[in-house]
This record gives sequence, structure tokens and C-alpha cells, in this order.
Amino acid sequence: MQAARIQGWAVVKVATITLVVIAAAVLLALIVLEIRTTLRWAFAGVFLALALAPAVGLVERIRVRGRSLPRWLAILVVYIVFAAVFVFLMLHVIRPIISEVEALAPKLPGYVKDFEQWAKDNEQFRELNAKFDITSKLSDAASSLPSKLGDAAGEARTLTVSLLNNLLAGITILVIAFFLLIDGDRQFTRATERFTPSARDRSRRIGDRIYGIVKGYVTVNLTLAAAVGVVTWLVLELLGVHLAVPLAVIVAFLDLIPLIGLTLGGLLVAIVVAFHDFPTALIVWGVFFLIYQQLQDRVIQPLMYKNAVQVHPVIAIIAILIGAELLGILGALLAIPVAASIGVLIDEALAYQREHADTADAQPEPAGD
Repeated sequence: MQAARIQGWAVVKVATITLVVIAAAVLLALIVLEIRTTLRWAFAGVFLALALAPAVGLVERIRVRGRSLPRWLAILVVYIVFAAVFVFLMLHVIRPIISEVEALAPKLPGYVKDFEQWAKDNEQFRELNAKFDITSKLSDAASSLPSKLGDAAGEARTLTVSLLNNLLAGITILVIAFFLLIDGDRQFTRATERFTPSARDRSRRIGDRIYGIVKGYVTVNLTLAAAVGVVTWLVLELLGVHLAVPLAVIVAFLDLIPLIGLTLGGLLVAIVVAFHDFPTALIVWGVFFLIYQQLQDRVIQPLMYKNAVQVHPVIAIIAILIGAELLGILGALLAIPVAASIGVLIDEALAYQREHADTADAQPEPAGD
């Protein structure tokens, strides 16, 4: 009877603990949903601070009249440089592209007529046109494209305005990153001083490894983006394509998006090149882009990532998909360093477990009576 009562109390205890855990998990999920915007800003601020730390360190080493710059001034210099780059993109990349899109709309029917004339002179294409009625479909599409392109230009303006309207989010992220850059490492060191020596060393080692991952990730991606931008600009200049600089900047920016960014940039340039000189320039760009993309994806990027971010390709793909689902483009950008950081935590946890297991095995067994 007493054993049954004890067993009943155990079941009640387990059920109560389970319900409490479930309730706590649900409450935590609700809290996260309510403050998800703030968490997104905080997470972006932490990543921005880690990403800008190397640049701030370089600027801080600059000596003026024999004295290095104060850290707060070095941070402001880095912010000003990035703000200048953003303004350059707005004025010299987005606006010219919008103007070209609007100017292209009235010319589309003429391009279609030139294509129809070429089709009439090509015997093989005439057979395909007779079967699939390609030219008439292109004519219908061309007649409707001017209004659609005008709408697209308007949407681009709306997107730019919406970006400018999100100044609160941008300012919040910049402020968080600023204070983390000012004394984030000192605060981290001060916080870990309360730990035991082994825990303190492990915490600082984890922090150093995560910082190294973010630094390597940002360095590799910026290097690859700059390289593809410069190469794209050179190829477009050789082909005589208008807007070579804006298109090169857009390709470099899109290359920062994992998996699909470079492909999207290449397709965008292919569309512009096709209108410039079809089919010669399009063929040249297509061959170059395919070769460069394969070289970057299969040779250059793996070699550069080997020591920077040690993440298995399958894990990287899954992390990018999850990050894009949760936070869109921002999540896709942060997915790989987050996955690598989680890998660091798992690795340190396993090392901690092994150390304690080895310590327990090394302890002598108590002597018998």
C-alpha cells in the first residue's frame, strides 16, 4: 500500500514537472514572438560589432601627431566610411538603373521588330516559329512590358523609400554595435572574472573562437564580393556595356547572399547584355560567368573557407534555409557564422565532458576495509 502511494506521488511529480516545463516553453515562445523585432535588432547589432571590429582596430592604429586615434573616433570613422558607400550606391547605382529601366520600356517594340527580322532571315528559326508562334508572343509581351517596367521602377523607388523609413531600426542597430565596440571585450572580460579559472578560460576561448569565425566569414565574403565586382566591371567594359559600374556593384552586393546571390547577379547582367548586343555579348558573358562561378564555388571559396569557417556544406545549406525562413536575407547572411558558433559551443561542451570523464577515471577507488 505504501509502495503504491509512493509510486503515485512519483507519477504526480513527473507530470507536474512536465507541465511546468511545457508551460515555461510556451511562455518563452510567446515572449520571443512579442519581442522578436527587438531580438532581431540586438542580434544584428552583435554581428555588426563583430564584423566591424577588425576595421575599427585598423583605423585605431592610425597615428596622428604621434598618438593613436581614440576608439570612439575610430568607430565613427568606420561608420562614416560605410555611410559614404551607402550614399554612393543610392546616387550612382540605384538611380541610373531606374532611369535606364524607364528609358528601355519604349524601345522594347523596336527590339522585337529587329528580332522578327532576324527570325525571317533564319531558316531554322522559321520552322520553330511556325510551330510555336514565338514572334507573336514576343510582340504581345513587348506591348505590355513598358507599363510593367514602369511599375517595376516605381516599386524600386518605393523600396528605396521604405529603406529610408526604417531609420529607427538602423539607428538602433548602429547604437548597439557602437557600445559593443567601445567596451564589449572589456565587459566580457569583467563578466568572466567571476567564474572559476577553468570556466573563465573556457568562456574566453569560446569568445575568441566565435570572434575568429565571424571575422573570417566577413573577410572571405567581402573579398569574394570585391573580386567578382571588379572582374564583372572589366568584362562589361570590354564588351562596351552601359552601366558597367552599377551592374558590377550590384553583382558584388548580391554575391554576399549565400547560394543564390551570384546566380541572381549573373542573370541580371545577362538580361542587360542581351539588350546591348545579342547574341555575341550574351554568349561571351554567359561563358565567362559560368566558368567564373564554377571556379569560385568549387575552388576559391572552399580554399578560403577551409580555415575561416569550418562548417560542413550540408549543415551550411540547412542553416541558410532556416535563417532565410526566419529572418529573410539577414538570416541567410548570418546563418553560416551562427551555425559555426553553435558548432564551437558543441565542441567545447564535448571537450568539457571528456575532461570530467578523464578526471573521474583518474580518481583512485576507495580502499576496501
